[in-house]
Amino acid sequence: MTHIMRRLQGHFQAMNDVRRGVCLLNAGRYGDALVAFSRASIHRADDESLAACLAACYYAAGDANAAVRRLTDNAGSRNIRSATRIRRAIALWSAGRTAEAIDGLRGGIAADPECAEMHFQLGTLLTESNELQEAELRYAQAHNIDRKHTDALVAHAMCCAVRNAPAEALAYLQQAQKERPDNVRIAVLLAQAAKAAKHQGHAVKVRAAMPASTGRDDHHGIDRLSRIIEDDPDFVNAFLSIPKQEVDPQVYRVLLSTISIALERQPVHAELHYHCGRVLEKLGRDDEAIDANERAVGIDPKMTRALIELGKLYGKTDRKADATTRLERAVAAGAEYADVYYLLGNLYRDQGQVGRARTAYRKALTINSRYLDARQALEALTI
Repeated sequence: MTHIMRRLQGHFQAMNDVRRGVCLLNAGRYGDALVAFSRASIHRADDESLAACLAACYYAAGDANAAVRRLTDNAGSRNIRSATRIRRAIALWSAGRTAEAIDGLRGGIAADPECAEMHFQLGTLLTESNELQEAELRYAQAHNIDRKHTDALVAHAMCCAVRNAPAEALAYLQQAQKERPDNVRIAVLLAQAAKAAKHQGHAVKVRAAMPASTGRDDHHGIDRLSRIIEDDPDFVNAFLSIPKQEVDPQVYRVLLSTISIALERQPVHAELHYHCGRVLEKLGRDDEAIDANERAVGIDPKMTRALIELGKLYGKTDRKADATTRLERAVAAGAEYADVYYLLGNLYRDQGQVGRARTAYRKALTINSRYLDARQALEALTI
């Protein structure tokens, strides 16, 4: 649990540092911005969304193998042949067959000149071979073909930096930062380029984009997390067991979005409805939490956890008769726990059913003789 809390706290601290760094960049305080971005880089990986951060916490809460299986991207190239050529070139490069790797990519570009990734990968190999002039042309071609190829923009900026042209690098990095406003590495490079360009006497005006308040919690990241939760709904318990005051509300909002996606795939999954209700309760949406838990017991009438949760929720919303019914059903289904009997005792007492309240408190004490609240409640009834 400590590991999970550190990871989540680090994520939000990093996002605050990134936002602070963006403000400083736009104010022209490039050195201070660089400090803020560097501090952010300590806490989080580049492009780490909150959904991905939560999924990574699976290592602390569950099966590491499951996390690896679920977090592995299966996304391929738009062109299988191009992807195969790229993989082969990388393999050749790794084997020390540099010329063959580069020639293979050149042949691939001849066959598919509009493949941005092929140009980018060739630029990468040329950079490694110190052929920077052609590498820069390849990066330029990559982002001319694909205006959202952020890696090509960053690589092109690095080539500019090598030939001591920080003002040119700055232009490419500003484009890249707009595409990935929460990417810490790009932010650091942008601050460095702005500082260097200003030092050379250039008029520098940075217009950095502010990252969204949630980070890059895109559909892909949330979908990956939803599949973890779908396979192991109790994964949510790791987060719901953390004291509410220690968790940023955005964690609960991301969990709610994630569970909702999982429920679209499995609408009759009682456990998912139950966890959805628990998250809604954390967000203060008690009526919706009741609906979610009622759906859970509608699917599984003997789901004691959902029945107990309903007892608590109905109690909170001053629907004591409904709360009593749900807790009685929970006991009948096997939830003979001291705290359940204690809650029932309170409900009976509040409805004037003193005899039933005494019986419930006594059952709570039979299960747990050191249950101080139940003992005090019972003694109060006998005064």
